Amino acid sequence: MRKLILGITILALTLGDTRADLTREQSEKIARAVGSLIGQIHFRRTRLNDEMSGHFLADYLKTLDFTRMIFLQGDVDTLRNKYKKKLDNQTLQGDITAAHVIFELYLKRLKERRDYVQELAKEKFDFSKKNDRFTTDRQKVSWPKTKAEAETLWRARVKFELLADRLAAKDGKFDLKTSQEKIARRYDRLLRNMKASNQEEILAFYLSSMSRAYDPHSDYLSSTEAENFRINMNLKLTGIGAVLQSDDGYTKIVRIMPGGPAARSGLLKANDKIVAVQNDGDKEPVDIIEMNLNKVVQMIRGKKDTIVKLTIIPADPGDGETKKVISIKRDVVRIADQMAKAYVIETPAPKGSKAARLGVVNLPGFYQNCSRDVAVLIERLKKEKVDGIVLDLRRNGGGLLDQAIALTGLFIKNGPVVQVKDSFGRKIIHRDKDDSVAYTGPLVVAVSHMSASASEIVAGALQDYGRAVVVGGGQTHGKGTVQTIMEISRAVPGLDKNSGLLKFTIRKFYRVAGTTTQKIGVTPDIRLPTVLDHMDIGERKLPRALENDEVEPADIDKLNQVNPYTAKLRENSEKRLKQDPDYKYIAEDIVRVKKQQADKSVSLNESERRTETGENKARAEVRKKERATRAKSGEKVFALDLKAARANGPLKLIKVRLPDILPNENTPNSEPPDSLLMDASLRETLRILDDYRRLLPGTPAITNNN
Repeated sequence: MRKLILGITILALTLGDTRADLTREQSEKIARAVGSLIGQIHFRRTRLNDEMSGHFLADYLKTLDFTRMIFLQGDVDTLRNKYKKKLDNQTLQGDITAAHVIFELYLKRLKERRDYVQELAKEKFDFSKKNDRFTTDRQKVSWPKTKAEAETLWRARVKFELLADRLAAKDGKFDLKTSQEKIARRYDRLLRNMKASNQEEILAFYLSSMSRAYDPHSDYLSSTEAENFRINMNLKLTGIGAVLQSDDGYTKIVRIMPGGPAARSGLLKANDKIVAVQNDGDKEPVDIIEMNLNKVVQMIRGKKDTIVKLTIIPADPGDGETKKVISIKRDVVRIADQMAKAYVIETPAPKGSKAARLGVVNLPGFYQNCSRDVAVLIERLKKEKVDGIVLDLRRNGGGLLDQAIALTGLFIKNGPVVQVKDSFGRKIIHRDKDDSVAYTGPLVVAVSHMSASASEIVAGALQDYGRAVVVGGGQTHGKGTVQTIMEISRAVPGLDKNSGLLKFTIRKFYRVAGTTTQKIGVTPDIRLPTVLDHMDIGERKLPRALENDEVEPADIDKLNQVNPYTAKLRENSEKRLKQDPDYKYIAEDIVRVKKQQADKSVSLNESERRTETGENKARAEVRKKERATRAKSGEKVFALDLKAARANGPLKLIKVRLPDILPNENTPNSEPPDSLLMDASLRETLRILDDYRRLLPGTPAITNNN
């Protein structure tokens, strides 16, 4: 239920699932195979045992009841006493009775909750109570102890949802009865969807929980999920271009796909929640809260050039609306838009200094031959006589290991780039063996909390060599593991091809300095404040994430091109940030986010909520007006794509856009072709690069007028 699904569809293909459901006997064979396999092949090298059984059970309960509002505490205690140390042996014996016993209890309690919601659909609610609140994030609280406590909790939840509708009503046109009926249908739909779960789906819930007992990146994919996975990996895609996740009954945006319609529109951001979908022919938006994620995806999918309207709850604390409706035209997710691209930024000369001509290489992901593409862009940037380059990995979630090594090799002569250790403790050092260097000039690597895996390898290696200044938030994502996928039927004789896939962690990455990026990520040399530093994101926040440790450092020839200058760079940056209005806004947003993280409850008092909404709108309007009155920065931005770079075509002058609300890196992964978003982090990163290139030997001395 919490699995990721691409909010996209496949051109020229209609999926009609005619496959028969698994039999109980087939399910038992698959469970036995997966339980036996994962203990042998996962990085932990831990047989499915009593300890793993406890984690297994905890995740299964969490999968079914993510908000801890369905089961009672007594149910959970009974299930723990019965199964906490037994799921290991049962699974290894092919006994999946527990999966169905727990699921049936879940359905029983869910029906009780649904029935109570239907009762609440007939009651009146008072939205003027002063201290009435509802805790939206319930992952760390206890389950309700009694039926009465559960009903109190559900009354608050329904009131929370009613108030959300009331606040979102345009021109005060709120009908309580209509809203109550919609909420009643919502939970009736959830019950019907879950009751309709077949043997394959229940097994997938169960075995995925067993896999996640080992680490959060291991998973079991049923035959149906495996088929969708293969199709998504191999065919052209169309739709809105977003990765979706079911989270607390909501459909949440996990990632915006580079080059997709959502990215080009700039209307969706990571962590936004979609609560309704409207297509042509729909008289009104269709409520999707608590709807099965697969069905949500089907509603968002559609033909090229058709419009889908999404009702969203913005994630940014500075956004001025509780809900808003956006329209996105479906289109093909063009591969070219996901490739590396470059920009040349000409900045006006500060007083007493020479004007800068700076290059930016934006790499959204480590795709096949991306290092070759970046080399092409760098060669052209050198011809444009740029004074330094920013390698922008702020929204790069990773990709191919060999490309991370090759990309690092563009900036160093040769040598170790990353160390990899398998579950037997065997270590392999991956090296750049090419003596050629594509670029020797001033280099800054821009990272964020969204930079993960291969991005962290590159940033960490260039930092360890002393080749580049790393700039960004408190740390990168912290994913220092690698996964592989195994077709279960090929690994276990006697299983048919519809047995699904097992994704599991097999290795850990280590920097050449010997530390791992796992959990701790890469700490930038120059840190830029961001609200993401104070949110529950990153590998370290994931349950059962592998621990960080160290190996022996690799022998490298350090370049020492950064350490002599970091103190001065940091000093200058800190001075600027104190005067930068965008970073003053970020400081304000950080205070609000920290308050929200400390108290995750929400007021159910209408007056208080309207005051909060009014304050948010006023704050957004003040920021918008302030930005409109700023003196023009005077920079010119030119775009350079791979086609132009290879053909030696002209640079294209494009517009500079300011961020709408939050001036940080939590923005779409790709830019519209006619503009570049100059958010606060990119602007300051360019200033740091300008400082850096003037501090290096052979360039004019830095002045105090920057």
